[in-house]
Amino acid sequence: MRDSYSLQLRFVVPSVFRRPAAFPLMLALLAMLSPGCGVQAPPPAPATAEPAVAVETSPAEQVLQRMIAAYQGAQSYHDQAVVRLKYRQQGQWFEDEGELSVSLVRPNKLQLRAYQLTLVSDGSRLYAVIADPGSDDLDGQVVVRTAPPRFQLDTIYEDRIMMDVMSGGMGGPPVTLELLLSDTPLRELLASSRGIASAGEGTIRDRICDRVQVKLEEGQLVFWVDRESSLLLRLEYPADHLAREMAAGNCSDVSLTAEFLEARIADPLADDEFVFAVPETAKRVTRFVLPPQPLPSEVLGQLPDEFFFTGLKDERITRDSLLGKVAILLWFNDHPASQTAVSELERIRQTLASDPTLAFYAVCTEPSSVSHAQVQALVRRWGSDVPLVRDLQAFGRDVFRVPFAPTLVVMNARGIVQIFEVGANPNLAAELPDRLRLLAAGEDLAAVQLAQFRQRQLLYQQNLTERSRLVPQDARTPRDRMR
Repeated sequence: MRDSYSLQLRFVVPSVFRRPAAFPLMLALLAMLSPGCGVQAPPPAPATAEPAVAVETSPAEQVLQRMIAAYQGAQSYHDQAVVRLKYRQQGQWFEDEGELSVSLVRPNKLQLRAYQLTLVSDGSRLYAVIADPGSDDLDGQVVVRTAPPRFQLDTIYEDRIMMDVMSGGMGGPPVTLELLLSDTPLRELLASSRGIASAGEGTIRDRICDRVQVKLEEGQLVFWVDRESSLLLRLEYPADHLAREMAAGNCSDVSLTAEFLEARIADPLADDEFVFAVPETAKRVTRFVLPPQPLPSEVLGQLPDEFFFTGLKDERITRDSLLGKVAILLWFNDHPASQTAVSELERIRQTLASDPTLAFYAVCTEPSSVSHAQVQALVRRWGSDVPLVRDLQAFGRDVFRVPFAPTLVVMNARGIVQIFEVGANPNLAAELPDRLRLLAAGEDLAAVQLAQFRQRQLLYQQNLTERSRLVPQDARTPRDRMR
């Protein structure tokens, strides 16, 4: 796993396909629509070359050609676009949206809002920021660099983190960037198609559109092109693969579309459309630097304050009573995720049952209104006989800083927290036993993790300093100059 923040998208999608790997179709389309595939302008023909032979094109292809020409010839462009995922879950309809708006005045004024990314160029400076609460907006970084004389796709996509943010979104980067900024828009996409055909006309907000269906290996991509302006008003993504992914979350009737609301060209755009105010506290850099993954908890490597749990016979299990053994504590509640975690813990306990140096406890967070007998019956329904205790005084919250159940905490024989994992890990039974054996043999896993974290922090600061030094002098703050 890459040691960096996993940037969290601001729209919420079912967890079954939150991971980027669950968007292979979108990433495949991205590969066709991005400069990383080697989409380059064709070399000029030699002076002695024969005149090109005209190739007859179908009406559907002519619609796409007119659309491409409209974007390529536009001196300005503006939209308020969104990508919209619509699906039904347990009989109820849901919609999730991500922003994909673009404003452009050639040659080099641009405002782009794509999911968490905001990029603005006023023609002199280019600014970019990523909204990511989990990393404090990438540790407060703001990209500041000289604006290019003319915007091209590489200007945006050369920053790998910007590219990752857009490619991780529901629909990938805005196709309008490709249409506006590429020298050969959609060339590889159309070349890889299995056919281009008319899908009849349609209407969007009283605008008559020619619908063009591009058949791909992954499914059908449908362009809704305004008949009057030749602008793209809607893009329907192939949804078959996505629907299969989401079926695991009991979702059906899945559709994914990009809606290019208020799309227009040739209209004047005010200069304040391209204004970006850099916060005084921002860390100015020429490219984003990923902060290191934070430690899972501030108690890692620490001896926690005193605590106690209540056994099902009302006995107390204290911090000191656990000394001398490796203590495996799993906070759980009445929830399917906790069921998964408890089942994994039971498999580990059975595998290592003969090891007297280990002490397993499932720590119930249900309130005292739930009886000991009810807790025991719940866990037995889950097929587990792991020893049970109650955290009736909320020591998990107050001492261990457990954010929610399930959370796994492992302490060594001296009571030092060695492992802190939040959430259900379906591979816990395969991963944890080896670490427990190391702890039983006296290894200090937390010390190793803390040392690695300090090294990553040092490397991050070095990279941050280097990127800050490259910021144009007149855009740097006194603090930047001191780095």
